[in-house]
Amino acid sequence: MRKLTAMIVASTLALSSASFAFAAETTATPATDATQGKMLHHKGPQHMNPFAGLNLTEQQKTQMKEIMKDSGARPDRAAMKAQMDQMHNLVATDSFDEAKVKAQIDTITKAQSDRMLDRARAENKMYNLLTPEQKKQFNENYQQRATKMEHMRDHKPGQEKSATAE
Repeated sequence: MRKLTAMIVASTLALSSASFAFAAETTATPATDATQGKMLHHKGPQHMNPFAGLNLTEQQKTQMKEIMKDSGARPDRAAMKAQMDQMHNLVATDSFDEAKVKAQIDTITKAQSDRMLDRARAENKMYNLLTPEQKKQFNENYQQRATKMEHMRDHKPGQEKSATAE
């Protein structure tokens, strides 16, 4: 169970490393070929950027870029990798040192928490630049993404949903 918890925390940290990926681009860019279009559809700026598709003005785009620039340093990928490697070393050993693992988990979660707080602070400032109509669309987009994620989480490949209860 402890190993599972450690791996979940480690995985979460790895997945959160892209949390500021949307900073460089505040609006979706049109695809120039079919391959790019596919990439944008699945994992491009629209996927990572909660402000995509809001028809931002040039002034809003400029202000959002400034907010992101001022929101703190980008995640240090080398440091995150070192944290993950340290966790791996603690897990892949013959004897389990719970105190060291807890300390490493605390280090990882503190760094992740700090990044999430910085991102939330920046996103709030950016949200408050939006017009009422854009805010409405932003919230509708959030609900759509949440519904889609819920559907994806509930869907298990190779398993069809049964119409009858067992």
